[in-house]
Amino acid sequence: MNNSLQANGSTMTTEGDPRSLLTICFEASILGMIIFAAIVGNTLILASLYRYTCLQTKTNAFVLNLAIADLFLAVFAMPFTLVSSIKYEWMFGKAMCQILGALNSVFCEASILTLSFVSLERFVAIVFPLKYETMITPKRVKLVIGYIWFQAVFCASSTFVFSEFAFLKFESICTVDWGHGVAYTLVFAIVFLYVPFLVTAVLYCVILQTAIKQRRRIEVIKVGEITTERCSQQREKTGAVNGFKKTKKEHKATVMIAIVVGTFCICWFPHSVGVFCILDSRCNFNDSFYVVTTWLAMLNSAMNSLIYGLMNRTFRRAFKSVLFCERYVGNADLVTNILQERTDKKSYGNVTSYYSRYK
Repeated sequence: MNNSLQANGSTMTTEGDPRSLLTICFEASILGMIIFAAIVGNTLILASLYRYTCLQTKTNAFVLNLAIADLFLAVFAMPFTLVSSIKYEWMFGKAMCQILGALNSVFCEASILTLSFVSLERFVAIVFPLKYETMITPKRVKLVIGYIWFQAVFCASSTFVFSEFAFLKFESICTVDWGHGVAYTLVFAIVFLYVPFLVTAVLYCVILQTAIKQRRRIEVIKVGEITTERCSQQREKTGAVNGFKKTKKEHKATVMIAIVVGTFCICWFPHSVGVFCILDSRCNFNDSFYVVTTWLAMLNSAMNSLIYGLMNRTFRRAFKSVLFCERYVGNADLVTNILQERTDKKSYGNVTSYYSRYK
């Protein structure tokens, strides 16, 4: 298996393509659908976050950043992969390969770091709920997002110094030439890929343990509740219930983000395995492995909007509002429609009190 490039003027070509026309059309169709879904889905996320301030939370600031990275990847990088996958050739010149390789690196690193930092934000929300407002401020969130893009650009820039970007035939992308400068490749993969993944995994292990303890504590308190007519005790009970609702809301947000992180890992892990396979001459994955890992990595950019829509009622209603060009009234209108769509028919008070839960 030879998954490398050869420079030939302005075109980078590889060995002959053994695929049938039907296979080529099938692969191109899959990539085309992924690109379309990624562009539409991430545009929906951005439009919803812009349109409804009830979605503009500190957690969703990272959701916004992730959507931007995925949308840029779908618009500026994936179409070139689609074209290159048809002939297994790079037809846009070596300079363009370097530019797109750098963009691929920037957007992917931005996604990885965003998921790591949103995991940290969820960690604080669940493990240190009383310190959340002082530790996670809007200013700090903005600084973190700025740092994410700074490190992503630094990561891509370092490749020009210590390695290079190259066209990989079966992946049909310009990316870091993993076989050029093995030491740099190992450092790059460990520092910029595996360390963020490891940190994220550790944070979610702690979050899971804490969430289980909180759930048990809530169940014990609920079982031990004693209804009295004293106003003071009634106020304490009301405060406890409000605390339970807030904790439940934080847990739901954490589960949603955990699924986003898990999906990212599932989509990108095979690609990471392929990277180390390139470095090991004993490794001999067939061509289809690299084709499928490329599909999986790109599919991740289209998955987040689906996850938000399935798991978050507010996002789902906002997506519907944007998709069908519904008349915009405001956040109260969005929340009113959500209340009307609730299947359990439970009463949550008036629209104003429900809307206040999203502040």
